[in-house]
Amino acid sequence: MNVTVDPVPAAPRTRGRTRLRFWVPLLVLLVGSVLARLPALINARGVHSDAAIVGLQAMHILDGEWSWFLWGAGYQASLDAALVAAGFAITGPSALTLMVVPLIGHLILVGLTFDILRRAVDERCALIACLPLVFAPQAVNGVALSAPRQWSITAVVLSVWLASRSVERPHAARWLAGSGFVAGGAAYLDLFTLQMMPGVALFALWCAASPSPRSPHRVHGLLGGALLGGAVLAWSRMQPVADAGKTGLTLDRLQANWELLVETCLPYLLGLKIFIPDGTVGADRWESPWALQVVQWAGLLGFLGAFVWAAVTAARRTAPPPLRRLGALGLLVTVSSLGGFLVSSMPVDLLSARYIAPIVWFAPFLFAPAAATLGARRFGLTLAPYIVATAVSGWLAFGPYVDGPIPVRDPRGVAEDEAALAAELRSRGVEHAAAQYWLSYRLGFLFEEDPVVVPFDEPGDRYRPYRTGFDRAPVVAYIFHPSEPRAEAPPFEVRLQEAGERYERVEVSGFTVLVHHRR
Repeated sequence: MNVTVDPVPAAPRTRGRTRLRFWVPLLVLLVGSVLARLPALINARGVHSDAAIVGLQAMHILDGEWSWFLWGAGYQASLDAALVAAGFAITGPSALTLMVVPLIGHLILVGLTFDILRRAVDERCALIACLPLVFAPQAVNGVALSAPRQWSITAVVLSVWLASRSVERPHAARWLAGSGFVAGGAAYLDLFTLQMMPGVALFALWCAASPSPRSPHRVHGLLGGALLGGAVLAWSRMQPVADAGKTGLTLDRLQANWELLVETCLPYLLGLKIFIPDGTVGADRWESPWALQVVQWAGLLGFLGAFVWAAVTAARRTAPPPLRRLGALGLLVTVSSLGGFLVSSMPVDLLSARYIAPIVWFAPFLFAPAAATLGARRFGLTLAPYIVATAVSGWLAFGPYVDGPIPVRDPRGVAEDEAALAAELRSRGVEHAAAQYWLSYRLGFLFEEDPVVVPFDEPGDRYRPYRTGFDRAPVVAYIFHPSEPRAEAPPFEVRLQEAGERYERVEVSGFTVLVHHRR
């Protein structure tokens, strides 16, 4: 007699639990990423000039004006401006939209990183390993909240995700081709990503060479995609641009960069030293209470321990291949970022910590071997001091936007003074003005180009038509503010007086304005 056994109806519940194990920790990471950056979001009009350039170019894109590159930066593509333009098409020109667009890119990066890790370790370990992306230092927050770099970093992590998925998916060669192409495209989006490419290339090749009868096809797919991506990069390098930027490598800066790295930037990035903006162009060292200093040093030791364990795991042939690959990826990106910093012509001050930010973006991969070995509970306890240290550092770096643990609205963040200044300039018929670089494009964006504001010095020009209009205008204004002590009104006023020019001095909501009526 044949007996038919009905299938046990447990599979749907199992699938439901699997979905919950994925979505619950992911939502925790995404919501936490937004809340941890709330101080900047409620003060979005505190936008600085580098981000404002993206907003201004986005406004021009909506008017039909296109460029393949960011204004005045031949090493960065205009993708961020195009994405912001799409946002402006919905909301109108908005400082909040300008901030939300890169933040969305950061949230996608977090999601991709979590998905990569949960396939190598369990969801709880993946959640903990991703927390440094949530409670991050200023070097990461500054990119996540201010265009134009975030989407290029997201593209790099996307290429890692595509390579990692190729190991377990059919048509792996296509996934690897996509990985190679996206990696090459990321370098076109921002040449800064090149310092991450050694680690990404090793990871992708390792995935392609995983034991399989179709390994040659996978390697060919990866190389084919990389060639296409490289062609995009080569094409971009051949295009005429207004300014190729001041990027470059040199051994002449090795000693100075080393001192800046070990004394300031690396301790700042890893939460060992905390700095708070002083309201002008600098930041003051905050002396941590002794209890927090213990946490900071414990955090540094935990990070170094994870680094060593990743190296040990990558070198052990008996370790699981996914952990070896992820550990090697985090290691190589860390090393290449430090090496790139040492020989770069760009590092100059505390904010140069952003050039070693890939250490944090790839830290979750670095932590994967330790997470798998220790398990969620012990791994969480080990990593907690590091997360606390970088969380405190990143939070206090919001400066006037926080009062202890509470986000607050700041006059600069809501730009009421700037609105009063715009009204005054318009009432005087001023259509073109000039200010120090870090005020100029910020004001021009907040004013929505009414008036247009250019930097005092032509080398700071990012969009030549602005300067042309300024040079031809019969009435211009020179704008000064205490937040920018690098440019003050008296020297300008003396030059106007000595030249016998007609001008008016106006004080508006903390701004000093010299309205110059040209002959």
